[in-house]
Amino acid sequence: MNASTMQTPARAGKKKLQLVPGQPDKFNAIQKVCAVLRVLAQRSPLRLTDIADATSLNKATTLRILASLIEEGFVSRVAGAKTYELGQEARVMAVGARRSVDIAELAQPSLLRLSEKSADTALLSVRSGVEALYLARSVGSHPLQPNYLQIGSRRPLGVGAGSLALMVWLPDAEIEAIIEVIVPRLAKSPRITPKYLRERIVAARKHGHTVLIDAAYPGMGGVGVPIRDDAGEVVAALSIGASSDRIRRREVELAEMLKKEAQVLARAMAQPAKANSAKAIIKVS
Repeated sequence: MNASTMQTPARAGKKKLQLVPGQPDKFNAIQKVCAVLRVLAQRSPLRLTDIADATSLNKATTLRILASLIEEGFVSRVAGAKTYELGQEARVMAVGARRSVDIAELAQPSLLRLSEKSADTALLSVRSGVEALYLARSVGSHPLQPNYLQIGSRRPLGVGAGSLALMVWLPDAEIEAIIEVIVPRLAKSPRITPKYLRERIVAARKHGHTVLIDAAYPGMGGVGVPIRDDAGEVVAALSIGASSDRIRRREVELAEMLKKEAQVLARAMAQPAKANSAKAIIKVS
């Protein structure tokens, strides 16, 4: 039987699942994992039997794959049910796949303006689980720059002004869960404690921007603001990193510059996609 056309038996009121292409008996390990994810992406939550049938994998193999994917965050088991669905990491990837413009590309003019006006380093970051991922930056002309912040580097949420801006406007329960998870990772930044993070979050919600000084890195600081999509959700953050004294002297000025560019970027993201554009807005790896 042709594997590309085989389907699971129809259930009343439910759409049939399309079997993944290929010959299951010849799948390598990676193809088996992809088959499971592909099926869950079509429709979930699903029972183990449904996933095994749709992929033509045996139940033992399917269960082992699901267990590994759960451990990595790409699949989760539905509480109180014997079913599985895509997990947080898969959803982060899906956010990028359903967008139409590259946010790092859109942010370049804003980053250039910010680094030119401030003479400091401007950064764009997005959330990936309990971390912030730096997607783009523009370095200013001042001789002292935070060159430890590189494109592609990651930091726990809250460690850095942009990283904190990605966390501040989350629901309180989610913030508390994140803090609990990242505590063991804060050893390199001893000034950043759960109490300190909560205090900075309260201040940021009051003023509309984050500020960290001598916290993530001695002698350095930053100011950050959120970037929201057309639904009001925080999808990224803009920040400026500089020496602590430069941040202290110009906090309000830098915050206003960042807020203005965040609005510019939010409007650009809301524009209809061009016909020839097929890029992802947030690429998290």
